[in-house]
Amino acid sequence: MRHGTPQLEPEPAENRVVAEAVSGDAFQPSTMPPSNAEACPPPLAWQDVLRQFHDDATPFTVDRGEYRLGGRTWGSGPPLYFLNGIGGNLDLFALTIYLLRDSFRCVIYDYPGTTRDGTRPPRLRFEDFVTDLFAVADHAGDERFHLFGTSFGGLVGLGAMLAQPERVDRAVLQGAFAHRRLSIAERILIALCRWHPGRLRHVPLRTWIHQRNHRLWFPPFDESRWQFFFDTAGDVPVTTLANRSAVVRDTDLQEKLGEVQQPVLLVRTESEAAVPEDCHAVLADRLPNARSEQMLGSGHLPYLTHPHRLVKLLRPFLLDETPS
Repeated sequence: MRHGTPQLEPEPAENRVVAEAVSGDAFQPSTMPPSNAEACPPPLAWQDVLRQFHDDATPFTVDRGEYRLGGRTWGSGPPLYFLNGIGGNLDLFALTIYLLRDSFRCVIYDYPGTTRDGTRPPRLRFEDFVTDLFAVADHAGDERFHLFGTSFGGLVGLGAMLAQPERVDRAVLQGAFAHRRLSIAERILIALCRWHPGRLRHVPLRTWIHQRNHRLWFPPFDESRWQFFFDTAGDVPVTTLANRSAVVRDTDLQEKLGEVQQPVLLVRTESEAAVPEDCHAVLADRLPNARSEQMLGSGHLPYLTHPHRLVKLLRPFLLDETPS
């Protein structure tokens, strides 16, 4: 990953499920304790935060036999695990983790097939993503932990709360769903893309789709943050995205939602093109201990575009405090 300011190449959004992986509150990292969160700290460039994330966060590797899981841990406090969407990598969460590192020990890892490791991405079942999460927690020695999951990561988080409820304390699910009903065109696209040799950047119309769905929500004062997302999302293999999209196609947790007893915060944002409103309504209606918050003026990637506002929702909920 380049740490310098990348050259700008305009582009936006997300091709529904497969392009979701291919998926803006100025970033103002707080140097003050949470009690002073009302103060507005000076902006900090994402390049500086990402560099500090790479320098200070502790890397780890978990051997899963057929593949390895690579991730990073940063901060101190109760463990908080981050689950990514269908695409991108852990670097996209550096801004939000930076803001939370004084309150939580943040743990994040890449799903198999995300990075360039020279191996063919494995075709995983939904259960594999769930067991990978617990394998990482076992590696870190965490018997219990909190969760933050976005879109596909929210689905994995729900699976984790169902599989081992005694280990997950609280969860924040942003743009999440328990089931996605895919169109015939989307199903055909998944089947075709499973054999695509390239990366997302090679997919026709990817630039137009990304710009249409996401570009508007990035901070206008820093064009390079958009390019950072665009380059990072475009580096994921197409076959990896198709395999994860097939997991979405084949997974339905709707009838099990009543079994999830943990406190859950559902975060909705504007322009969540890949997640229909009825998906959120199902979660809000069927999760016994859930409440909803909406972030106006933000898109599907608030952990990158509006991290400060997201953290003001996330921190008090996970610490079981009353928001200021």
